[in-house]
Amino acid sequence: MTSHHELSINHNSAVPLHTQLRRQFRSRIVSGRWAPGTRLPSESRLQRELNVSRNTVRQALREMESEGLIERIPGRGTFVARELPREQERCLVAIVISSFDSQLDVLSGAERVARDNECLFVFYNHQGNYHEERRILARLVEQGVSGVLLWSCAPTGTPLPSLQGQGASLLPVVMLDRNPSGLPADFVTSDNVAGGGMAVRHLQQLGHRRIVCLSHDRDDLVPVDERIQGYRAAMATAGHAESAATWILPTGGELTLPATLRTSNNPESITMRTLGRRLQEERPEAIFAINDHMALLALRAAQGLGLRVPGDLSIVGYDNADYGAAFTPPLTTVEQSYETMGRRAMELLLERIAGLTAPPHTVRVPVTLYERATAGRPAGRT
Repeated sequence: MTSHHELSINHNSAVPLHTQLRRQFRSRIVSGRWAPGTRLPSESRLQRELNVSRNTVRQALREMESEGLIERIPGRGTFVARELPREQERCLVAIVISSFDSQLDVLSGAERVARDNECLFVFYNHQGNYHEERRILARLVEQGVSGVLLWSCAPTGTPLPSLQGQGASLLPVVMLDRNPSGLPADFVTSDNVAGGGMAVRHLQQLGHRRIVCLSHDRDDLVPVDERIQGYRAAMATAGHAESAATWILPTGGELTLPATLRTSNNPESITMRTLGRRLQEERPEAIFAINDHMALLALRAAQGLGLRVPGDLSIVGYDNADYGAAFTPPLTTVEQSYETMGRRAMELLLERIAGLTAPPHTVRVPVTLYERATAGRPAGRT
């Protein structure tokens, strides 16, 4: 008999319980981990051990039986079929991203789910180039992939003709982090409003009042807008709305890590000159940066002016990029769980590929504050 301890159910997943159970049965049978003739646990045992209903177990088993992967023998139980279908359909899914800075964890989470479900998995990197993104998507439609996870760099409001022209319903798409086209698709992102508020409340609890939000000039992105919303709401709730200010730096769009490092090490760049001037003229007590790249620019600008971080200026970032812990001092930041985003997105995509016709889901993954050393009490306060 197979070990029920090999099976697990995520009751918080958007994927129906019977589908999770069926996928795990299928993965173990197709991979050969459960050999032909192996007896499956009884319905009552699965129900009890996995904390699911009898109907959930029966629906999963019915679907497996219809695929020819299991057989039921009255009075004896349920077994892996002794003669499995010669060819099992294996879907091909693609993930299209824009950066390896943090999105490598997205790939990791998505790949794990794809592998568990015997799906082939390919990825493309459009490197933040919208025209390259369009070219990749058009090619994927032509190649007949089963579905796509997309981290788009398209300007807000820009359609995706290469997908919509074929009928979006024919190619399941799950959007990651942003949905600039407004495509009627599942959408997985972080809880950005909560994250912005979390960062600002941490600074307020340390005693800061004059807190600035620091952003790049790609202000059409929904995640950025949501983090700023969280910032403003936290400032208003604390009675500091009059001191709320958002500084938009001239960065030429979203910064990659290499571009951030080049800019932070060039005090004569327009970005660093602008930031240094505002720090001198307006002297906030703290900065909430909409991502860790912007936090690095703030740290370098402050240090260039001889300001102590923390002490003269506190900084909180957003992302928990790997390099943040290597800052001097290490960066306090809000972590997005990119691995969870990738996993949840792939679960939703596989549901669509399997024929789910429910309205699109929006999944907001919780965030976590990592307290390190760039945020402290204002100078002169205890």
